[in-house]
Amino acid sequence: MNKIALLFTLFGLAGFSTAGRAEDVKPAKPIDLPFNTKADEDDPFLSSGGLTLWYSCNESGKFDIMASHRRTLRAAWGKGEIPDSYIQSKVDDRGACLTRDGVYPQYLFFSTLKDKDTKNFDLYVAVKQGRDKVFTEPTPVQAASSDADERNPHLAAGGKHLYFSRKTKNGWRVFLCKRTQTKGATGFDDPRLVEELPPNYHHVALTPDGKTMYLQGPLEKNRTGLFVATSTAKGWSKPEPLTMLNHPEGAKGDRSPSLSANGSFLYFSSDRPGGKGGLDIWVVPVEQLKLKR
Repeated sequence: MNKIALLFTLFGLAGFSTAGRAEDVKPAKPIDLPFNTKADEDDPFLSSGGLTLWYSCNESGKFDIMASHRRTLRAAWGKGEIPDSYIQSKVDDRGACLTRDGVYPQYLFFSTLKDKDTKNFDLYVAVKQGRDKVFTEPTPVQAASSDADERNPHLAAGGKHLYFSRKTKNGWRVFLCKRTQTKGATGFDDPRLVEELPPNYHHVALTPDGKTMYLQGPLEKNRTGLFVATSTAKGWSKPEPLTMLNHPEGAKGDRSPSLSANGSFLYFSSDRPGGKGGLDIWVVPVEQLKLKR
């Protein structure tokens, strides 16, 4: 039985994370995924069906959006490949976020520099019209576009909310675009700053009920770590570090959280010991991220 299958067997559908005191922490035991290489793998996103893991990799000398597949939820992940589509450019392409598998048109949101003359990342969206089709030439998400960098798209509230990261003069901040419909590539209102989240706490992933947010944030020695915040009547709570998961030995740290569709597993990237080299993709059952209160 491979390691991913063992995780499903042992933990099944897990609950959501809370944070607490350091003395209550039981270390989590994430595993690295088999398609990792000596290059950087970052920005994981598990498709809703659980059979395709999208991520970014710079093995070619630039970041490309790649996909690893498995036949069943208990099967091993295959080697990552650049998908047959029109989303690959000659510059960095990063951070895929997809609408539900098997529902067409299907939309893929991601960030790219688009061409060598572009100075900043913008959010783009590509469309797949059927199971045997490929994602079309991407178009910009106009509501989220600015002269600053925009990255890390995350759809929530059934497709009505688009969270993303924008690099401001004070650092990376979380912004939110809303719309009334759940489908399509357009209809988003102008973005608003999620003011309660401090600068450089960003790259968010929400649980299916929208009450818990995972995100990356700053740690000591210019490193990043994974944090959790909860929804309150006044907005999001102060992010608290996932001390049972953040590893002290990675030079860059832990980052880029992403949840499985049912909220049971947290995927993230890390340069912690035990990987293949550089940043690697890891996965951990959310059940291991609970702390005593």
